[in-house]
Amino acid sequence: MTERNPEDRIVADLQQLIVEELYVNLSPAEIDPDASFFEDGLGIDSIAIVELIALAEDRFDVQFADEELVASSFESLRSFARLIAAKPRRASVG
Repeated sequence: MTERNPEDRIVADLQQLIVEELYVNLSPAEIDPDASFFEDGLGIDSIAIVELIALAEDRFDVQFADEELVASSFESLRSFARLIAAKPRRASVG
């Protein structure tokens, strides 16, 4: 079995998060990583995107700056995964 790259692992984790937390009527495997988040793709609205951002920050231990949260970051699951993969992990406190 070949090791998946970090972006592929993040895509798989995001697919699972979307199914479990945003309650889309799909299985993780049915979520196309290259499909739009919006109307012609998953049909996720802006409120769900905000929730997904918060879930991703918790799950991947990252924090997004406002200027990173632009439309191109949410063109697809893969583009969002690419943004997450490029982020440094937050420093642990304690």
